[in-house]
Amino acid sequence: HWQEHYALSLELYSLAAKCALTNGDHTSLKLLIAEVVAKVHFFEDKLDVLYFETCALATSRLPESIERGVEILSKLGIELRGGGSSMEACVQETKDLLSGYTDDEILNTRRMTD
Repeated sequence: HWQEHYALSLELYSLAAKCALTNGDHTSLKLLIAEVVAKVHFFEDKLDVLYFETCALATSRLPESIERGVEILSKLGIELRGGGSSMEACVQETKDLLSGYTDDEILNTRRMTD
């Protein structure tokens, strides 16, 4: 079906992967991602499922998720300065700064305008 209905297959598999991520079904998510990665013609066609993969990693393995995101950006020609370790430090610094606030305080903060 991939050869005859490429766009439809890609869309259906991407949506199925999104559903698997939403439901926390990591086994199905891995299988769907593997299928899409094996069948697509262009790297850009993989981006949705690679995003879902990165989101799934972020829930339990943040450093690996960051590294994966940096790899994907690199393949798109976007280079980030500092690499993964400085990003991990930035994430930790943000967590530390936010730890001084309650959820309600964060949620009720005025929206930035500039």
